[in-house]
Amino acid sequence: MSQNRLRQIRRVLWITLALNFLVALAKLIYGYFTESLSMMADGYHSLLDGTSNIIGLVAVGFAAKPADDNHPYGHRKIEAIAAILISGMMFLSCYEILSKAYFRLSHTVTPEVTLWSFLIMLGTMTINLGVSRYEHREGERLSSQILTADSAHTATDFYASLSVMIALGAAYFQLFWLDIAAAILIALLVGYSGYKIVWESIHILIDTAPLDPEPIAQIALKIPGVQHCHHIRTRGHSKAIYMDLNIHVDPKMNIQSAHELSHQVIQNIKDKMPEVIDVVVHTEPATPHE
Repeated sequence: MSQNRLRQIRRVLWITLALNFLVALAKLIYGYFTESLSMMADGYHSLLDGTSNIIGLVAVGFAAKPADDNHPYGHRKIEAIAAILISGMMFLSCYEILSKAYFRLSHTVTPEVTLWSFLIMLGTMTINLGVSRYEHREGERLSSQILTADSAHTATDFYASLSVMIALGAAYFQLFWLDIAAAILIALLVGYSGYKIVWESIHILIDTAPLDPEPIAQIALKIPGVQHCHHIRTRGHSKAIYMDLNIHVDPKMNIQSAHELSHQVIQNIKDKMPEVIDVVVHTEPATPHE
């Protein structure tokens, strides 16, 4: 990871951290004083968004370490591990939210709903939507799994806050059960988002192929001199892919020409697939039946 990329990712995380804590404090403080379960639940969600930013800041520092003898492909998978930790925080928030919902079922508490309740939620929803879009855009641009995972986490805040707005309206009309229902809906949203992050991260850690080999073979076969392409393997993040493949060439081709041909294959693949950051080509002589 280049130092410039590292600085940009850290800047995004610091900005997101500050905004997430601001949103969390607004919802937690006002939710506490007005006894609004759904608002407090949403506040805990936002607070854990901030915690995930801290995990991200620590993780990108380790992921930025250069490749060494023991880690020839670098340390980028640390981002996937950190993304799983972020999802773990999300599952903890699910437990906290559901615990409070269970408590509310057996203890009747009347939340106080005021104009400020709606204004605070509307303001935090606007911030959440902006933060999520900003973080996702930067995550795509910088090919950072930490940022894209964290943006998915933050995006759930917007929809969760929307359900809180509905619950506050219901409480105003004395439909208190809907406050509990909104809290449960938030827990489901957070849990589903965490599940998606874990699923994507596991695929990266176990080297699931991110690309279909057929289009890769077609790129190689369009180059004059390449007679066959096989054993195509890809792994890594969808925006940072490592690849190796075999090509067959005329057995009478000299070593220099075969070497230049393999470099042409590498260049063509990188030109057409910018997400590929490294290609290893093994060149073999074609057999008569090919």
